[in-house]
Formats: sequence, C-alpha cells, structure tokens
Amino acid sequence: MANPKTDAFSMDALLQCTGFNTGFIKPGIRLSFEKIIPDSQRKLLPNVEGNSDKIINYSALSVLYNSKRKLPFFAACNIDGASKQKNAPRPSFKPDPRIKTELQLDKPFYSKKTGKQTVFQIGHMASNNEMGRGPDGPLRAAQTFHFTNAAPQAGRLNAGLWSGLESYIIKHAATLKGNKRICLFTGPVLTNFDPGFTLEPAFKVPLLFFKVIVFPAASGVYATAFVLSHEKKLLADGMLVDKDRKVLRGPQKDAKLFFEDYPYKEVFQVNMAELKELTGMDFTWPKVKPLIIPERKRHMQIIKSVENAKGAKEVKRVMRGPIATVNIVMAKTVISDSTIKKNNYLLTMVLPD
Repeated sequence: MANPKTDAFSMDALLQCTGFNTGFIKPGIRLSFEKIIPDSQRKLLPNVEGNSDKIINYSALSVLYNSKRKLPFFAACNIDGASKQKNAPRPSFKPDPRIKTELQLDKPFYSKKTGKQTVFQIGHMASNNEMGRGPDGPLRAAQTFHFTNAAPQAGRLNAGLWSGLESYIIKHAATLKGNKRICLFTGPVLTNFDPGFTLEPAFKVPLLFFKVIVFPAASGVYATAFVLSHEKKLLADGMLVDKDRKVLRGPQKDAKLFFEDYPYKEVFQVNMAELKELTGMDFTWPKVKPLIIPERKRHMQIIKSVENAKGAKEVKRVMRGPIATVNIVMAKTVISDSTIKKNNYLLTMVLPD
C-alpha cells in the first residue's frame, strides 16, 4: 500500500517526477521558466541528478534553486481549485537526495535558538495544504517537505492571510466557469544587501517573500503579486548583523526597502514591474495580463468590530470596475504574535473586471 510519507522522499520516485506543468492554466498559454531568472543568476542553479536543465521536479511542483544562498529562487506549482483538499500529511523536512546535501539548509540550522525559542520556522514556499488537493494530494503535500522548498521565516508567516491567498484567488478571482486552476510562484527575495544571521553570520537572511498568482477569469488570464516582510521582527529580536557582524537595530543604509509591515506580517499586493525590481526576476508571459495595482496602497487592516465568522461574511463585499477590488475578511486569523491573534483581518485585493 502506498505511503506518501515515505514515497515522497524515495529517490526512485523523485526521479520520475515531471514537475510543474507549464500549460496547466489554459490551452494556448504556456508559463515557461526560460526567461524568469536572468542569465547572470542561472549559473547558480545546482546540478540535479536526473535533470539536465537543473530543475528540481516534484509532482506538479518545480523548484529553481540558488545553490549559493541555499534557498530557492522560487517554487512553482499547479493547483486545481476544483479538486477537494485531502488531509495533508506532515512528515519531517528532509534534504532532497538529487542535489548535494551541503547545498541545503538542514535541521541543525532551523534548530538554532535564543533561549528556549527557535529563531526561524521552516517556511514552505509551495504550500502543503494547497498541494494536498485531488487524488494524489497526500503525496504532493508530503513532497513539499523537502528543504529545497523552504526558507527561514520569523514566526509563522505561513499562517493566516499569507497561506490563504491561494484559496482567496480561487474563490474570488478565478471566475471562469469550469476552470479553477491557478499557478503559483513563491520564493524569498534574494538581494546583495541581505544581512547576516546573528547565530550564523555567513548565512544571509532574506527579508521579504513574494508570491505570484496566475489565474483565469472571464476577461482573460491574469497575474498578480504579493510581498510579505518579516524584517521588523528579526530586527526587534536582534537576529540580524551587518557585514562587520554588528547587530542591526534598523535597516541597513544601502538596502532597498520598499515595505513597512504591520505589525511584522502585512501582505502587500504589488505591480509585476515592482516585483521585477525587487527580485531581478521577470514573471511575465505572452497572453497573461498583469494586474495594475495603485501604488503604495495599504491592503490589510485589523477589523476589531468583526466578532466571528458570521460577522465576517456580512462585511465581505465584492466590487468590480476599472480598479476592481474584493475585500476579504478572515475571521479569527491565528498569528503567533499573542497581542493580535484574536483580531480579524481585512485583505483588499485588486481583481480584474
């Protein structure tokens, strides 16, 4: 009998994986990897056993990996929102046997502590919950527990709104009848200005994370991007050092910082051009329309007047027009900061007409 928790890490099974389907979203549209990463960065892709293109393939998921930073450039996955979610297994994270172990972060790194608390959570790039859809969901979900699909994050940044973006897009944006398919590209923003980690100064900590969502709607196929920061939390905890290994208490003067988080975990919807400026990667494709986002608009706020899920449904509203938005309330969002975990959150997304 198949056991996803063991099959997900089998070398033989991994070598058979075909990865992200570039034609998944809709016939006639291909979301190719070819031009996303600039040529100057492609040399950092590691040798991958069984894949001459240096792509780490799983089931409906592919990772393009930065061997120098020991982090993914991005993880790309296919999700069919029409498929039911299965109970996703949660095995322990493991290294991928197809690339050198020394190129991957590991349990000792993620176990580093200050006092009794570990500094970082192992943050999924491709979500195990969303990958757990469909008959093969348990296997796909288990495969997300490779270190190649993860990055260090302060607190549970994958909780709440960040991890729920896929579901919101499926429900509110992917409105094409009979097609609830979306494609996701998720990763850390890797820059030359990233500070060191106090407990391991040679490791450069990414301060921002991005998620690109491509989805079909009645008026075409669209792409939109979101960015999340955990910088304030790491600065407050004294977990970042500069090039001279001095503890940072504020942003580095040379760093390009675009975002202020609220408080530590605000989600921003951004223009694709701004994401390209941040990451150096180009998430544009023929026949895919980038959503235009009003600059610097705040897209999340605490809603203290909403007491429960029923009240949240009453607040929820959808508007469609030249700048169409959907206001989505997530009641009782659980975020690790104890001072705000009982509040509710309103996320305003810009959506197509």
